[in-house]
Amino acid sequence: MSAGLRAVSAGLLLCAMTAQAEDSMTDRVGDYRIGDRLDVGALGPGWEISDGGDATDCALLSGGSLPADIGMMVLDGRVARFEIRGEAVAEEASPSLAPFGLRVGMSLRDAAVRFPNEPLDIDFHKYAWPPGIYLSWFDDAGNRAVRVEVPDATVDVILWGTPEAVRLTEGCV
Repeated sequence: MSAGLRAVSAGLLLCAMTAQAEDSMTDRVGDYRIGDRLDVGALGPGWEISDGGDATDCALLSGGSLPADIGMMVLDGRVARFEIRGEAVAEEASPSLAPFGLRVGMSLRDAAVRFPNEPLDIDFHKYAWPPGIYLSWFDDAGNRAVRVEVPDATVDVILWGTPEAVRLTEGCV
């Protein structure tokens, strides 16, 4: 690990250690909860389904009865994650439905201090390194995760759900 990345890691760890876990980890958005069965083929009108292929294996959903600007991933017929993407929403309008009060458009530092008092994982951004990173939190049981994608100096994407789903950077792949 380079000296610069170690310095960023140490700074973010210190920021995260000062965070308050007052916001509980959310498993639910609207009527949908992580782990619930969902038959993508039986969804009613108003839903957008993307990521092609076999929607029973993996599908990205938006619209329908989800709040505006919130997406949902279904893996193997179960709700696996929720997401808010920067291209869909401006910071001032960013829904507060993301865990820990995270918002698209906030600075990396502001995001880091909102995570609970747990170690955070820092990974190089797949497409924007340097300086981009992924900052991820995992619960103690390893069942839930929250990841923010920071391609420059601000949060562009917020993902929360199962660790497997949160690690997928390109939709279902």
